[in-house]
Amino acid sequence: MKLSINLASRRHLNQQGLTLTLSCAIVLLLLLLGFQGNTYLQNRQLTLQYQAHLDSLQEQLRGKLPKRLTPEELAEQQQAYKRAETLLQRDSFRWTGLFDRMENLLPAGVSLRSFNPDYGKNSLILNGVAKNLKSLQNLLDNLQAAQFHQVYLENQAEVQVVDDRGGKQTALRFSISLEGVF
Repeated sequence: MKLSINLASRRHLNQQGLTLTLSCAIVLLLLLLGFQGNTYLQNRQLTLQYQAHLDSLQEQLRGKLPKRLTPEELAEQQQAYKRAETLLQRDSFRWTGLFDRMENLLPAGVSLRSFNPDYGKNSLILNGVAKNLKSLQNLLDNLQAAQFHQVYLENQAEVQVVDDRGGKQTALRFSISLEGVF
């Protein structure tokens, strides 16, 4: 086989195919450029919105910064906080638990008339009436065994009480102080 090259002849190119391919590439690149331009504009608009929102929030924060407190105002706020804390502590005490506990400790022949709390001293004063001295001693023993910090018999006196039938009977009125209740 003999190859011959004719250098005088023109090269033959497929002009129509080349033009079509280049046109498609240019259109595709223009579409890609348009898509990226659109994405850039959307991101730019979103960035401006976020910046405006951030500026408004910073302006609000500057307007709501707490003022500096003087030592007197600070001391006053601390006292108010302590009062509120004391009130919350008093409110959180479960009186029903204490009443249930006292009911279990109360011997026969003893009646409690009042509970007087002293939150500052963490104590409770019980006022009541006992049928006799033995019942009162049993109550004191039960309270000691119930693991209160301190149990003090503040006072006792003889009183006349009316029983179920309307008759008068001699009993002991007492006052007991319990510490470590609250």
